[in-house]
Amino acid sequence: MSADTPLIRVVGLTHTYHPEGAPPLEALRGLDMQVCAGERVALVGANGSGKSTLARHLNALLLPTSGDVWIDGLNTRDAAHRRHIRALVGMVFQIPIDQIVATVVEEDVAFGPENLGVPRAELRERVRESLERVGMWELRQRPPHLLSPGQQQRVAIAAALAMRPRCLVLDEATAMLDPQGRRELWDRLDRLHADGLTLLYITHDMDDAARAERIIALHQGRVALDAPPARFFGNAEQVERLGLGLSTAAELARRLSRRFPTLPAPLTQDAAGLAQALLEWRP
Repeated sequence: MSADTPLIRVVGLTHTYHPEGAPPLEALRGLDMQVCAGERVALVGANGSGKSTLARHLNALLLPTSGDVWIDGLNTRDAAHRRHIRALVGMVFQIPIDQIVATVVEEDVAFGPENLGVPRAELRERVRESLERVGMWELRQRPPHLLSPGQQQRVAIAAALAMRPRCLVLDEATAMLDPQGRRELWDRLDRLHADGLTLLYITHDMDDAARAERIIALHQGRVALDAPPARFFGNAEQVERLGLGLSTAAELARRLSRRFPTLPAPLTQDAAGLAQALLEWRP
């Protein structure tokens, strides 16, 4: 699959929940989206916009009420493909301990591929490789509940990597981490992406969103804005109408432009680009 071929293709996706004793709730409303192999995409939106519902469709944890989700050419509606789809798209949730199923780190990482029938020798190789990629091999014999939240998150990522996915979907994976834990996790994710892994992550943190190549904003179950960070944050009024904020660099660029009208416009929206533009500026 070439880098510009959709690994994920979502067409007319609608999802309706039917809570007991309450009227139906339409979380997704004819949503269209695609993500190409090797991309790094941030998914943002106000609470209730449909982000987590969409994420759960990407590895068939949920199935469409109507519309279709295609993963590497496989339709999630086809039950025969779901096991393969769940190997192709790994999920990492906000609270990692909720998805850890074993009492020892290496057993948890082995759980998924072992259930796929991966031979013992290959299973050992996958476990070691996955734990080494997230810096957790030395702690392979530790009980997960004795690890820090950041370490638990890395174990959850290792468990997903052991399935040899094409894409990793992270649902607010940094939300419960302290600043040091966030930096360590992003360092690992940066390396995984550099190795060719497709990343799609849900976040409320606009500085995290600015790390992506594309930012997709959902509003009322549909895609409201889909653009690279510079164009996304350059459309500040629309971003704010969606109930979202700007990244730190984008907000600083906006304030500087108001204070110094001779600054070049549009200013680059990432921190490094903004710093460079300011160094080159001659009032």
